[in-house]
Amino acid sequence: MEAKIEQYSSVSRLTNRIFITLIVITSTFGNLLLGVGMQRMPDFGAAPLSSYISVLFTNRYVLIGTALLIVWMIAQLWMLTWADLTYVLPVTASAYILTAILSKFFLGERISVARWAGIIIISFGVLLVSETPPDTKHQPERTS
Repeated sequence: MEAKIEQYSSVSRLTNRIFITLIVITSTFGNLLLGVGMQRMPDFGAAPLSSYISVLFTNRYVLIGTALLIVWMIAQLWMLTWADLTYVLPVTASAYILTAILSKFFLGERISVARWAGIIIISFGVLLVSETPPDTKHQPERTS
């Protein structure tokens, strides 16, 4: 019985790692591509709405970014079928860290010391939450 629980536990950990990675990567690159695509768009008020929408729907960065964010949403919803919301959102917040780093280099954004400090705090939170079990609803209650 214990071997079966241990085997399930390692499969569960592997599944969690795969989904966390998928969620972080698709969220980060989806948002990064949306940022790149929107920088290449004309000013919103400078063109008629129909023209703006036409350019928006032919912008490959926006389209690929949107497709990645659809994958992100499906992966996150799927993960929520076996993991607590209070686990999923914090551990996938590492996407914020990666997004900031990539935005600095690919979008030329200047990140202030206060933002870097916030990113470091988020990193510690991700580490803390990642050490907890993903599903607390189905665990036996501990009595002291």
